[in-house]
Amino acid sequence: MAKRKGHTDTESKTKKFKSHAVANDIVSNENNISHDDTAKSKKEKRGMYEKPLINGNRKYGVTGEKGKQGINQNPEQTEKPNWMEIKKQKKELKEKYKAKKLNDIYEIAIRAKKIGEKLRRSDCKALERKKLTLQIHDLLRSHYNKVMLTHDLSRIIQWMIKYSDQKIQREIYAELKPFITEMISSKYAKNCVKSVLKYGPLDLKHEVISNCYGNIVKFMSHSVSAPLIELMYTKYIKNAEKRYFKQEFYGDMYKQAKDNEIKSLSDVYKTAENMKAATLSAVKGNLTRILNKKLLHYTFVQTILLEYLHECSAEDRSEMIVMLKDSVVELSQTKPGSKIVVLCIWHGTNKDRKLIMKGLKENVKTVSMSEHGYLILLALFDTVDDTVLIRKIILSEIQKDLTDMVQNEYGKHVILYLVARRSPRYFHPNIISYLEQGDKNEASKKLPDVREKELCDSISDLLLDAVTKEVATWLSNSSMAMVTLAVLNAGVGEKLKQAFESIAKYITDPDTKIKEEDTEHKVVEHSGLHMMLKKLIQNDTKLREKNEATFGEILISHLEINVIEEWIEFNRGCFLLVFLLENEIGLTVDTLRSKLNPIKAALKSKTSPGAKILFKKLS
Repeated sequence: MAKRKGHTDTESKTKKFKSHAVANDIVSNENNISHDDTAKSKKEKRGMYEKPLINGNRKYGVTGEKGKQGINQNPEQTEKPNWMEIKKQKKELKEKYKAKKLNDIYEIAIRAKKIGEKLRRSDCKALERKKLTLQIHDLLRSHYNKVMLTHDLSRIIQWMIKYSDQKIQREIYAELKPFITEMISSKYAKNCVKSVLKYGPLDLKHEVISNCYGNIVKFMSHSVSAPLIELMYTKYIKNAEKRYFKQEFYGDMYKQAKDNEIKSLSDVYKTAENMKAATLSAVKGNLTRILNKKLLHYTFVQTILLEYLHECSAEDRSEMIVMLKDSVVELSQTKPGSKIVVLCIWHGTNKDRKLIMKGLKENVKTVSMSEHGYLILLALFDTVDDTVLIRKIILSEIQKDLTDMVQNEYGKHVILYLVARRSPRYFHPNIISYLEQGDKNEASKKLPDVREKELCDSISDLLLDAVTKEVATWLSNSSMAMVTLAVLNAGVGEKLKQAFESIAKYITDPDTKIKEEDTEHKVVEHSGLHMMLKKLIQNDTKLREKNEATFGEILISHLEINVIEEWIEFNRGCFLLVFLLENEIGLTVDTLRSKLNPIKAALKSKTSPGAKILFKKLS
């Protein structure tokens, strides 16, 4: 029984295994059938949507045996597409689309364009041009609003406004007036508005400007319309209209209702202090919207931003500084923009100032050589206590571009401020008084004199090295000579002595000449260098008090007889020798006298005032 039972178990297991195998075969066959059917159906579906073939290429071809054969053909044997035919078809399609778009005035537009080609030519005479403008005006009359948004026909309208008389200009504007808002935001039609501003009568210009009221913030937030509003604000607008434009940033209540008494942001809540928070919030929202769209480079926006930064809280100002840190270079190119950055430096925290300096990194040369941007660097020198950080970020870049900067009209002020901070000799009183506004800021703790000395010590030796190595550049004209004088007056030690040696060799070289405005001058004859050398000699008194080498003694050591003989030929040369006799002492004067005595007879015969005074000094 046990044996029979075991046998039965074995048989049952075998039957179960066979049944599973059969089932798997059935499932496998079903899967294969399903897979084949699916693949076939997918292929059929793909065939429905496949691009036709031509010569085996789906881009241009038709289906069929030729196409299939073309896939395996040699590329050199395949027929090339007829590009001229394709272009022709494309042009025809474009014209059909335009005809459908313009509908009933398509033929008129074609005729207007043909006449416009004659009108725009520079050789078109005035009488002919008058006839052509009348022809086009007769064609497009009552249709201007239909064609103003198209690329080619908007050009026709621009030529019409430019070349036609005021009567036609007014008739064109009368048709376009209801659509001015739409045109200002249109890529092509905005140029028609620009033509009205440029060539139209004065009353039409201000009518265009007044039609913008209520949409100023919207227009300044749009990349297409913003340049046109900026053009209006900077070139065509009256002072009253400027105020109306700005008022729309102060809140929605000024979109239609204008107030002549409100000239700036602070005027809004001058009599109603409870409006301050709501007004500042509105201005911040409008500015943030524009800043997020990277439209900060317009002076109109910068003017509003400057007013806001004067009035907002410290927290809001810090928030704005974070948004502006990557735009420091861009802002430095305009007057309101540079004032925005300076204001952020004055009222910002040390962290804010660090962000601004990082924004200047690798752009110090660009900023320092811009008409208004150099003031940003002067404000940083006045306020940042961390002079080590200034040395790493700012002074290291100044060192790389020193020659270019010192030769630039604005860049030289950066160098001068480091060695002669706020000296009336080099800086206009208006600049000094402007920079003094930041002296009482809360974040700066270091004494101004200490900060000034640390910055001067950081750059002085580098400047003296530059003078020594490139003396011809640093004495190339009157302006450069004054910068060189400031650098030398701030210098000390061995580097100063080396610079004096280099200058002395340069001015005593008989072959040295300075070319200015197509005229060559001897060094001692040049008025600007003469003034610089005079002040340098007079500064020797201070150098002796510090036990420093003086310029006079070094110069006298380079004065040979042949040089002195040449100098006394010039009035200014004689005066330099007089200054040396008056300002030097002891052995130095004795040495100079011994060199001058052999030429006394020749000096007596000279008639210049300087020669007469020098002769008296030697007598």
